[in-house]
Amino acid sequence: MVPLGVKIRFLLVGVWNTLFGYGIFWLLDDLFSARTSSRRVAYMSAMIFSNIIAVLNSFICHKAFTFRSKERGGAMFLELVRFSATYVLTFILSLFLLPLFVEVGGFSPKVGGAMVLLSCTVVSYLGHSRFSFRKAQAA
Repeated sequence: MVPLGVKIRFLLVGVWNTLFGYGIFWLLDDLFSARTSSRRVAYMSAMIFSNIIAVLNSFICHKAFTFRSKERGGAMFLELVRFSATYVLTFILSLFLLPLFVEVGGFSPKVGGAMVLLSCTVVSYLGHSRFSFRKAQAA
């Protein structure tokens, strides 16, 4: 069972990382839109690069603040691998959902991006609390 304090810290880091990641997505979408004639290439590129940046930010915040993991060296690297694996799942989900919301649903890329973030929150919580930082949870 995940302690209440961890859940609250997860939500706080989640809010921060959502704002941070969405802000990066917004900026990159504007940047790529100004430099390419393909709207789809612009928003998908923004989604890919903002995900990479947000995952690194999220790992640092969750490791230090949420789960307070003390792992270093090889053990920390394994945490990063497990953490990244969780995000690979949410990334694949994002690659599927964003075009679905934009192309099929008719939402703007920015609104679709916000909807994707909400959809992936539950998946990331379950993955990180039960897989990425499982050793930190036992401590």
